Amino acid sequence: MYLRFTVPKEHGGTVTRAHVAPGPFRIASDLYWDGDRENEPVLIALRRELDWFNKELPVPKRFGVKARGVWWDDGICWFRDDAREMLAHMQALVSLVEECGVPVERNWTRDPGQLLYKDRWQVVAKPERYPLH
Repeated sequence: MYLRFTVPKEHGGTVTRAHVAPGPFRIASDLYWDGDRENEPVLIALRRELDWFNKELPVPKRFGVKARGVWWDDGICWFRDDAREMLAHMQALVSLVEECGVPVERNWTRDPGQLLYKDRWQVVAKPERYPLH
């Protein structure tokens, strides 16, 4: 099984041409930098979690999907369900983001799509469908 955390599109735009909701890392960073200083203990904890991920979670080597001769950064990250330490820190990050008023959804799947990258903690998969324009 794979797990993905997402924030509503109105809080962070879209990640791909497939209009997949973004994960919480960018909004967590924005909340830290633009946050209400009256909520400073939450912001400090948010920074600690972001720093931990920057140190411990590898940046995937591949997000690219080739379509019609053009490379697009359309890959979607999913945590592996056996990545216990990552998931514990992700739950802490999610709780802090929610404390700041941004809802976070948890999405589970057995089949995230065509795998573009994998490591011990995560996979990057190609979204299966794209909307017609």
